[in-house]
Amino acid sequence: MLHHVYNFIAGVVFGLANVIPGVSGGTMAVVFGVYERLINLIANLRSKWRGELPFILAFGGGAGVGILAFGKLMKWILQNHAAEANAFFIGVILGSIPILVGFAFRKTSERTGKSKWVFDAGNIIPMLVTFAIMIPMALAGDGSEAKNAAAAVEVTGFSLLNTLLYMIYGVIAVATMIIPGISGSFVMLLIGFYGTIIAAVADLNLLVLIPFFIGCVIGLFTVAKLIKWLLRKYPRPSYSAILGFVLGSILCIFPGWSQMLAFWPILMVIVGFTAMTLCSRISE
Repeated sequence: MLHHVYNFIAGVVFGLANVIPGVSGGTMAVVFGVYERLINLIANLRSKWRGELPFILAFGGGAGVGILAFGKLMKWILQNHAAEANAFFIGVILGSIPILVGFAFRKTSERTGKSKWVFDAGNIIPMLVTFAIMIPMALAGDGSEAKNAAAAVEVTGFSLLNTLLYMIYGVIAVATMIIPGISGSFVMLLIGFYGTIIAAVADLNLLVLIPFFIGCVIGLFTVAKLIKWLLRKYPRPSYSAILGFVLGSILCIFPGWSQMLAFWPILMVIVGFTAMTLCSRISE
């Protein structure tokens, strides 16, 4: 029963993260320990959906609640208490680091079952590369200028070029949403599509939503299969790369030392770290 509650909470946080520019849904799936399970499910949906139905209902239901029920609340929090909210997410991410470090740098012998720490180029370089990828995104800022510029484009007529473009945006959106460390909504801001897709959802504009959804489906299954193959074939380098993305995501949501070094942000880091540590123990 506790596992279902845990998966529901993980889904809520995942859903929230995917609508908040700067916060990565993939990162939240990793820190809650459901990322690999989620990727395997997506990559093998036809054969696994029956056995994974309880997980699908719990996690999917939580994601729906996170997006629909808490979306407006989270918007208010980000507008009025952004530093505290980001500090909480930083605490959650920090609480997950020991788990990811173990996946990336601990090797277990199949013959003896004993584990040892391995630090070599094969599992250090991927972390450094993905961390470096996150630096330009962090330097781009919190997206405030993009938010102001990303006014919703009203789509009232069919255009083949726009339809293909919306499909490409759908592929990009899902790919960035499930890659840990990269915020799909923030990428949509950077390419100027965030306002348009949010408006399309609010207005149920099918001229935008249908091609965007088709692109999402294409991106979801192709990227999930690639990530599953990498995790199976090269587990430690893959988790090292994920660790770099996750560490880099802290740079993207870090509100600055002047805001962080205050009572409430520091408290929220501690709360987030403690909550993630407790959740990790429950998931075991």
